Amino acid sequence: MILTRALVVLGFLLLFPLLVVAADKPEKSDLWPGAIPGEKGNLGDEKATSSKPGAPVSSITNISKPTLTIYKPAKDKDTGAAIVIAPGGGYNVLAWEHEGTMVGEWLQSIGVTGVLLKYRVPRRADQPKDAPPIGALQDAQRAISTTRSNAKEWGIKPDRIGMLGFSAGGHLTAWAATNFDKRSYTAEGDLDKVSCRPDFAILIYPGGLLDRANKEQLSPEIRVSKDTPPCFFALAFNDPGPLDGSLKMMAALKQNKVTSEMHVFSSGGHGFGMRANPRPSASWPKRCEEWMREEKFLASSTSFEGNSPVAPGAKLQKLADGFKFTEGPAPDAEGNVYFTDQPNDRIMKWSVDGQLSTFMEPCGRSNGLCFDKDGFLWACADEKNELWKIDVKTKEKKVLVKEYNGKLLNGPNDVWVRPDGGAYFTDPYYKRPYWNRGPKEQDKEAVYYLSPEGKLSRVEGNYVQPNGIIGTPDGKTLYVADIGGGKTYVYDIQADGSLKNRKEFCAMGSDGMTIDEEGNVYFTLRKAVTVFDKTGKKILEIDVPEGTTNVCFGGKDMKTLFITAGTGFYSIAMRVKGAARQ
Repeated sequence: MILTRALVVLGFLLLFPLLVVAADKPEKSDLWPGAIPGEKGNLGDEKATSSKPGAPVSSITNISKPTLTIYKPAKDKDTGAAIVIAPGGGYNVLAWEHEGTMVGEWLQSIGVTGVLLKYRVPRRADQPKDAPPIGALQDAQRAISTTRSNAKEWGIKPDRIGMLGFSAGGHLTAWAATNFDKRSYTAEGDLDKVSCRPDFAILIYPGGLLDRANKEQLSPEIRVSKDTPPCFFALAFNDPGPLDGSLKMMAALKQNKVTSEMHVFSSGGHGFGMRANPRPSASWPKRCEEWMREEKFLASSTSFEGNSPVAPGAKLQKLADGFKFTEGPAPDAEGNVYFTDQPNDRIMKWSVDGQLSTFMEPCGRSNGLCFDKDGFLWACADEKNELWKIDVKTKEKKVLVKEYNGKLLNGPNDVWVRPDGGAYFTDPYYKRPYWNRGPKEQDKEAVYYLSPEGKLSRVEGNYVQPNGIIGTPDGKTLYVADIGGGKTYVYDIQADGSLKNRKEFCAMGSDGMTIDEEGNVYFTLRKAVTVFDKTGKKILEIDVPEGTTNVCFGGKDMKTLFITAGTGFYSIAMRVKGAARQ
């Protein structure tokens, strides 16, 4: 029994190596250097409590002078994100250690600037008991504006400032995240003109979300709207109040089309915070970090080291929008870029002089595209699970592939044509609403090779769901992204089209890919273009406001990166050129 418990605790420490304190010592400052709104100065001395003499402060009450304590991460870890921390304590005390200082240290360790807010408690005697104390909201709004106004000085990205709260602090976080449209105090200076909207909200066992009189609705101060930021919830099933309120708030978020994620642990009760314990609830910080990375709040848009492939000072530009779902960009010999708007069944053309036009409509619900050396446009025509070859001049199409071994393909998704005219394409299964077909007929989701003579062969089928595919301009190396398996593999291409020496290139899948002249490989996944060097080391992330789908180089000099993402079409100027026309 003792050995089992020791192993459990060891497993916890391996999963969650808590407080590796980062470089900078926390810095403290007053939240309100001048007058504090509504404060009468009659509360008495602030009271701090420790669990035993000499131990860190565990709780604080009688707070009339709010402060911020800044936990800066080491420079080599800094993601540019910041989070205002609101400890819990029922609006009576602040649980200062396990919901405050330990949180700041954890955020440091993952590259986030922690901004620990010591807000006013307890509720003042003259404040209504059936409503949360307004002073706490004033402090929260001021803390967010202060953090954002210091973004440049603190090395923070002003659009990556979140708020995290526990219990009553979770309620305060939800309150601030749904009431940023109106100040709860009179703005007096430039600082109070800076937005107090958190870019994301993290609610850990939040209390008080339900209306006291009617438990079927949210409290009146929790005003969820389409402008509410994305939210993350973590709580225990045996903590009924926070569970019921969180479910109600999440339903409101869904109704307003605001993204959210919730983790409900089977046990843990209330108040687990950052305390080390063997229960699954102790893993919430790891789940939260994963969510923040998934939502791109922890992404960095600068090179990790060396010379960035992005041109100095270049910024992402939206070239066009209003599409339903863009995919498959591919450049022709002049640098014009063709891409698909799949739900609208059309192929678009972005010319080198910046003009957008429709090249083909309908287009067989085309997805991935690629030009060959002779100027023909290859298209993964998803409507009937075919591979096409299009004469750009006449717009005549030729169906090259429509089945394998007498059975319908799953749905060709992405294609790359090697220099001699042979082509590789991925064939994952994504059920489409416009298909008039039965269940998938192929036994594997695979990569196929079509020889220059027209012979089709399955060259690799060991994937969960293959998607993006790209090869080197010399025709010797092929990259295949298994987006379902979360990995990308690299192969040596043989003269007969077969693939050998399969190796894992990186632990990341991709929707679409391209390569630059230095051999860097560009991935599209979630809200970023991620770049790996030819050894498989990540060197760059380029943030994109929508989920990325595919990428290519184009333009007259092949030094513009074009990105298809959601409803938009984007570009960014690059220092490097694309590798050939692919």
